[in-house]
Amino acid sequence: MKGKLLGMVGWIVALGLGVAVLGLAIFVGFALLSENDVEETRQAELTETESAAEQESKKTEEEASIEEEVQEVNAEKILSESAYMDTLHQMTHQKIYADQKWGAVEITEERMELMLNIAEESNFTHRDFYIETLTSWQNDNFSNAVEVHNYIWEQQNGTIGRATRMLTDEEQQQYIEKYFE
Repeated sequence: MKGKLLGMVGWIVALGLGVAVLGLAIFVGFALLSENDVEETRQAELTETESAAEQESKKTEEEASIEEEVQEVNAEKILSESAYMDTLHQMTHQKIYADQKWGAVEITEERMELMLNIAEESNFTHRDFYIETLTSWQNDNFSNAVEVHNYIWEQQNGTIGRATRMLTDEEQQQYIEKYFE
């Protein structure tokens, strides 16, 4: 009988130790998972912060690239139709909204006159389009700027930066102050 009692006590102790070990394992497992969750959350927050910083940096880089591409225009630089299109396209950026823009050429009376004269004296494929556009602009009618931008954008096989609307007067003023003053 004493042997049976010792055997039962042994089994109870072994069972108790087994439960304790299992409980400890579960506790450690949850603690590690919880630590991993905390670490993952911290990593996600860092990633979001880095992503926001990267986006801000990218935006600053884009602004810098536009500023680098602010151009002075003269007739010698726009002898080809491709260069002419680029210049006219960059002029539209002052009037239109697009997610991305590359280059900025200020719209001035002198520049419109120069561009119109070049178009009139050219044999460009889209000569009539340019003349119609610039004549409208000289009459202070820029309502075609989105269409002009997107027409040239399509001719140049654009994939990013389609114009979606005209800039408001305030947005135009901010653009001018940022890139031309």
